[in-house]
Amino acid sequence: MDNAIREFIKKEVKIGKAELTVLDILFLIGVSIAGLVMRYSMKEYAGADYNIFIGPWMERIQELGGINSLGVEVGNYPPLYMYAFTLLSYLPCSYLTSVKAFFCVFDYILAVACGLLVYEGRKNKNTGILMYGIVLLLPTVATDSALWAQVDSSYAAFLIISMYFLAKDKPVTSFIFYGISFSLKMQCLFLLPLYIVLWVKKKNMKIWQFLLIPLTYVVTILPAWIAGRNFKDLLLIYFNHYGEYTKVLSMNRPNAYFLTVVNIMTEYIGGAGVWFTLGLLVCIMYYLVKKDVKVNVEFMVHAGLLILMIITFFLPYMHERYGYVADLLAVAYGLYNIKKFYIPIIAVACSLGGYVGFVTGTFPIPYVVLALGFLYAIYDVAKDLYEKLNEKKPV
Repeated sequence: MDNAIREFIKKEVKIGKAELTVLDILFLIGVSIAGLVMRYSMKEYAGADYNIFIGPWMERIQELGGINSLGVEVGNYPPLYMYAFTLLSYLPCSYLTSVKAFFCVFDYILAVACGLLVYEGRKNKNTGILMYGIVLLLPTVATDSALWAQVDSSYAAFLIISMYFLAKDKPVTSFIFYGISFSLKMQCLFLLPLYIVLWVKKKNMKIWQFLLIPLTYVVTILPAWIAGRNFKDLLLIYFNHYGEYTKVLSMNRPNAYFLTVVNIMTEYIGGAGVWFTLGLLVCIMYYLVKKDVKVNVEFMVHAGLLILMIITFFLPYMHERYGYVADLLAVAYGLYNIKKFYIPIIAVACSLGGYVGFVTGTFPIPYVVLALGFLYAIYDVAKDLYEKLNEKKPV
């Protein structure tokens, strides 16, 4: 009996093009259920962001007659989100439940996308499956959608899908998905320096393909424009609301400004911090372009992680959630370099510390400690990339 069960779980099952063992399928089912119940347990919590912003927006959409609200500016989210919120307003459940369920669905899409990206790098099924499970259970991913009713899994999912298609040498499809990600959240642009580096190195990437990003955004705003909203306002929605997020140097993101000053001389230090970060990015991009390196998924993940870590650590005005994609790439990096798995632990701990600080107002681990840990992680990731880029190739 026992031997029969052992043989059964080793049996391979073909699902489409994928060949999985029964054990693989049981793992995927088990971790998916665990992730679902984990999220369900947080369904009743309504945080400040929901009570102040999303909840009232949903009520306003209903007051305006659902679909008729598309011609009116409701909230400061891009139109693509408002289309989704409009559809959700018709569901026979509470707004809190519908919004959380919507973004939790994207948690699963994100986990699949991350698993595919990692699998594409090594063609190792087990690594891809493990990536799916880890992403689904990451406390930052689960709490962002299920506790906080936040949007990050949606834009992150399309950004990771964009990376996946770039790894598959399908740049047009990749840039369209990048455009969808941009249509959901501007922070996806943090990864743009990596795409510029890859454009220099990959001959099948063309400069005109970058135009697909804003073009996709324009397509997404057309329904709102047709419904009656001002086209210029829709086009410049990110710029029009930029000033709302530059009042403090760090908005619960444990970064460089907790090692110096947080809310002192903001008008001077903020601008200097922006240009300092851009200068660092130029240095990193220059170095990566100059080095003769094979462009593969591992390079994309490693270089992308370093870029995102630099940006979220040194760029001012960072929210606690702006390290979301960096956390995902850190997990992928850790799976490719298992001896470095402390890197995703540090990255996720830093983000989670910011989440806890914002949501509860308590700080079990001081931000200074988290920032120092993250600074060490940047050093370690940069050092590892430098060593890999300078490995002596066999003659």
